[in-house]
Amino acid sequence: MEATSSTTPRASTLRWEILRRALLRRPPQQPDDPSRIGISRISRKTSQGFNMIPHHLVDGHDEHFSGSDRSRDACICYTLPVESASKLYLTQRVDNHANLNDFEICNRYDIDNTGLVCHWPSEDILAFFCISHADMFRSKKVIELGSGYGLAGLVIAAVTDALEVVISDGNPQVVDYGRFLASRYSA
Repeated sequence: MEATSSTTPRASTLRWEILRRALLRRPPQQPDDPSRIGISRISRKTSQGFNMIPHHLVDGHDEHFSGSDRSRDACICYTLPVESASKLYLTQRVDNHANLNDFEICNRYDIDNTGLVCHWPSEDILAFFCISHADMFRSKKVIELGSGYGLAGLVIAAVTDALEVVISDGNPQVVDYGRFLASRYSA
């Protein structure tokens, strides 16, 4: 049997191509160009979310905002729809504010930066599901893989009786962000 080789470009290669095009302002390539088809496959947020968990932007001078880059980060307060009305403060990237360092890290570790570039609507859905099924986590150890901003994992830690919650991601920037949040909530 003959093996066929399919050369699919890496996501980091496709992101560099997008950046190159934006910086050089060259006319777009023909629609049937293989690199153009690949770029259209990159996942990206297409809506602002479903607002299943009430949230609002916190003023940049708030104590919950300290330690972040104010030019590209924003502090969002999530009011969890539970009896105690717990609040979670997450520092999130402002849409369309990635920088070159983000792409360099992605290339260095051969990862994508989808968890860092924005808050994904699926995070709201998963977090709302976890709140709605809090009993499922009672006396369990929970790990959230590829957490991005970690909303679901933080919700589980805040409103369930889980024994342990581990929030993880393959992107070192996201891991650093998670450490920042852990220090904020464990203090």
